[in-house]
Amino acid sequence: MRKWIIGIIAILTLIFGISYLFRDKLMLSAMEWQLKPEAAFDAAKAPPALNYSDDESWAALPTKEDGADFIPDALKGLAKPTDVAVFFLHPTTYLSSEGWNAPTDDVESSEFRDGAVLRAQASTFNGCCEIFAPKYRQATLWSFMDTTGSGKKARAFAYNDVSRAFDQFLERIGDRPFIIAGHSQGADHTMRLLKAKITGTELKSRMVAAYPVGFGFQEEKMKTDMPDIPVCTSSNQTGCYVTWNSLGAKAEAFPDYVGAVCVNPLSWTTDNKNVPAGENTGSVAIEEKGRVEKGVTGAQCQNDRLLVGPLQSDMFDDMPMMLGEDNFHVLDFSLFYASIRKNAQDRVAAFLATK
Repeated sequence: MRKWIIGIIAILTLIFGISYLFRDKLMLSAMEWQLKPEAAFDAAKAPPALNYSDDESWAALPTKEDGADFIPDALKGLAKPTDVAVFFLHPTTYLSSEGWNAPTDDVESSEFRDGAVLRAQASTFNGCCEIFAPKYRQATLWSFMDTTGSGKKARAFAYNDVSRAFDQFLERIGDRPFIIAGHSQGADHTMRLLKAKITGTELKSRMVAAYPVGFGFQEEKMKTDMPDIPVCTSSNQTGCYVTWNSLGAKAEAFPDYVGAVCVNPLSWTTDNKNVPAGENTGSVAIEEKGRVEKGVTGAQCQNDRLLVGPLQSDMFDDMPMMLGEDNFHVLDFSLFYASIRKNAQDRVAAFLATK
């Protein structure tokens, strides 16, 4: 009996050892099984297109009540309204294998988009500006891991919606100044907009700043693609872009993060200065009715990552970190909510002062 128990333990130890050694491949295989659409991308099978002249095609507008109107109680009364508009692009909320691009009325992804995402991310800009956030036929999460070419096509398809929505946004705001912002997939589309529609055009003179957060952007390529839109290196610089990827010490960076730009959202500089947690003016836990807490984490740009943590709070303990240990991708905005809010105000004030 004892030999039998020892044998079982040895086999289990071997299985766990192999699982650990190949954990990344096993995780990817599990995600592929759950998320990969069965058929290749086919635009003819995509959900119906949206008409962006219709208010129902927008997740957030200044003329209706939505998640982007959210203001945590601790930050109420600090708004500085201006005539600046924000075009905000939500991250991936479609975690399905049903298709390469999401129907914009899919119940689960829509609830995630209109609830937690708009409240935790888009609302950071309502202290200075009016927020416009389009619905779009976003690419499914697997599109970023796909190697067949279908994922790339799905993301390009999603960008076509974003491009049309941006044209309608410009019609709606007239000649007003604007900010473009987005997270994750939304950040990728934001950068595509900067390259396709802003750089080298008169729109550049109206852009206060861009916030494409949570995606890997290599500075040298950006300099080539949009030489007149630099990385922001100070808190009140305008006509520039900021980006970062929040990772703890144990997190493994995505391959696309290698060499990525990092702007510290506590200092708004690109140096490797370690900003202590005491200088973080407020993180926000949306699921706890907008609980605001100071000093949750410091931040330091270390090459291509924004090093954060360990978190000095339990406010995010129930947040699923589905991308791995110490990967705070889903908290890129929440960890620095108050700082981003004030920075948007500061950049808008600096921009308007020059006009």
